[in-house]
Amino acid sequence: MATIDPETLRTKLENGEDVCVVDIRSEEDYEENHIENSENRPIREALLSGNVEEALAKLDDLPDDKELVMVCDAGVASTETAQQLQDQGKNASALDGGLNAWEQEQE
Repeated sequence: MATIDPETLRTKLENGEDVCVVDIRSEEDYEENHIENSENRPIREALLSGNVEEALAKLDDLPDDKELVMVCDAGVASTETAQQLQDQGKNASALDGGLNAWEQEQE
């Protein structure tokens, strides 16, 4: 399973690389804190309740020509999501350690 560490993601974003960061946490969590220029697709709850197909259907329109980086709190749900997207042929990875690791790297 492909993951990307916070420092590498930050470098890619700062260099203007074509990366689509997708935060799968709830709208409330996203509004509280998120990676700048990420987009919110609140599917984590659907994933946790076992509705994987329903959750992935909300990601169908993600671009095929960009690197996708999935983000959740700790990296667990985003890793599962990235794996599902990879199985569909998308260039997807998960932020290693999730937003928690991203914030720690900021300090």
